[in-house]
Amino acid sequence: MITRPLVVIALALAALVSGPRPAEAWPAELSQRIAKDALKLVPKSLADLFRANEVEIFADARTSKMEALPLVYLDLAGGKLTPATQAALGREFAERVKALHGQSFRTAVIALGATYRLSVDLADPSVGLGMGTDAKAKAIRREFYLFTTSNLDKIPVVVVEPDSMRIKMDALPGFLATVAGKTPAQAARLREEGEEDGRVVPAAEIDFRSPVFAVASIAYSRSVSAVAATWIAIWRSAGGDMQRVKPPQLIRPKPFGQKNEEN
Repeated sequence: MITRPLVVIALALAALVSGPRPAEAWPAELSQRIAKDALKLVPKSLADLFRANEVEIFADARTSKMEALPLVYLDLAGGKLTPATQAALGREFAERVKALHGQSFRTAVIALGATYRLSVDLADPSVGLGMGTDAKAKAIRREFYLFTTSNLDKIPVVVVEPDSMRIKMDALPGFLATVAGKTPAQAARLREEGEEDGRVVPAAEIDFRSPVFAVASIAYSRSVSAVAATWIAIWRSAGGDMQRVKPPQLIRPKPFGQKNEEN
């Protein structure tokens, strides 16, 4: 007898093979940059392991057979993670913990690193509800990615939800569902601000004063935080070294023109 989870996974895989990708999300270059920035938030011991196996981690992520991955991409278009997807995520995370206690620690580290694929796109505002799928939406998405990629040095990375760095693994699928659930509102804002007088705003015309810059900054930091929270929760559950975790620095923006000096 075929169980319901297997049926759901089979249907998701069939959809991916027979048709276009359910959702277009962060390009590979941006996803990898997000993963690298997430290393700043994880324990040094884990960050060192990931850096030592970076090439293998990114290669594994490109060809990953994680059962939850196709379900995540199917859900992105709807702006929420279904119970079936959350359950699949829970199983995947449990497998990563088990593998870290298995025979090949390096292989397990690489597989853990590749799990960034499960969380990196959940905060991408250019997909799913609020953005649309028409030609103008695709043009806005293209310019948004171009702008974000070209201005990474100007986008500050902050911990959006500091408590997420301390969640337990059994709460991780629910947390990621919350991340996905907040994205449609940002998508709607990007759709609104990504065009002006009926035309799509080119990336070259977007600057730090534009609401699009604000959307990009928030989305990028939310993605970094989601990836880091995923890695930390699994690493902690496996009994990994947590002694070198630095407390996240909270950045409180001041009114424009005010110097960043302590009075």
